[in-house]
Amino acid sequence: MKQIPLTQGQVAVAAADDYGWLTEFGWYAAWAASTKSFYAVRMIPTGPKRRNRRRLRMHNVIWEHHNGPIPAGSTVDHADRNTLNNCRSNLRLATHSQQAQNRRLRSDNCSGYRGVSRHSGKWQARIMVDGKSTSLGHYADPADAARAYDDAARIHFGEFAQLNFPERDLVGV
Repeated sequence: MKQIPLTQGQVAVAAADDYGWLTEFGWYAAWAASTKSFYAVRMIPTGPKRRNRRRLRMHNVIWEHHNGPIPAGSTVDHADRNTLNNCRSNLRLATHSQQAQNRRLRSDNCSGYRGVSRHSGKWQARIMVDGKSTSLGHYADPADAARAYDDAARIHFGEFAQLNFPERDLVGV
């Protein structure tokens, strides 16, 4: 792994064999409010006038350099959720639903758990898959609802699932 210095005191990481061609370009750190994280980015001209430019993210450039165009309906995801770790081994294709697993808890979340909210005096577990919300049941204890969400997330999102209890042993569940 090699470090590529960015602006704003940030550093991107890439594979040693990608370092040479990546450093031919000027990269900077761009804050993404949606993920509350930095990305390594560069601008390229898209027309004859300087103001016509397009933003390229390093992880997409690396993916396309090694694998060709990103298929329609897919995005490139960072497996470890570190948006500045652009090593090929950390990059994978993901659907929109799988990428949604990277979202942080909303600021108005009252349960403290992913997929759990208060409903009619009980804690309801829900999961959103491909734009469709499904109820997973109502529970007296929010932790029980969170475990129900985790079980469904493992089924629907597999390795992409962001769990409430990632350390939970699956043996005997």
